[in-house]
Amino acid sequence: MKKLTFALLALIVPFLTSAQNFDKYENMKEVDAVVVTSKMFKLLTKIELNADDPETQAYIDLIENLQEMRVLSTTQEGVRKQMAADVASFLKNGSMEELMRVSEGGKTVKFYYKPGKNEDYVSQLFMFMEGQDKNKPISVILNIKGEINLAQVSKLANDFKIPGGNELKNVETKR
Repeated sequence: MKKLTFALLALIVPFLTSAQNFDKYENMKEVDAVVVTSKMFKLLTKIELNADDPETQAYIDLIENLQEMRVLSTTQEGVRKQMAADVASFLKNGSMEELMRVSEGGKTVKFYYKPGKNEDYVSQLFMFMEGQDKNKPISVILNIKGEINLAQVSKLANDFKIPGGNELKNVETKR
């Protein structure tokens, strides 16, 4: 019985720790953190907008189906190394598939995803960026969960002014 218990723990622990690896960064003073929950996305859809405009309606459809968006960024070297190690562990233990990589202007941006309801959607979009931003070293983690339309997600990233968000414009064409 003990062997079975230990075997189950050995299988479960990596999933629990990888899911929680990034929560610890939210309360670090060296990390800028933004977490937007499904409740906030629902509130945004209630704002009186011109729903007759196709672009506005597509934006409403996008945010209506999001569960959470988490952005963590830091310029502090020790935290950057810790983030990189946690990202590597998360990707090694998880079920994410690589979507694309971009190296440009002193930045390396990598996108990963979990498949969604069809080929135009993903259920999770994960981005990790390392490099220079305004002559400062920076690392950024972006994790979005929900039914995500890749054709619309770059607009959301630009509206929230997410570092590396510009790279999302090319994601839909690479999939």
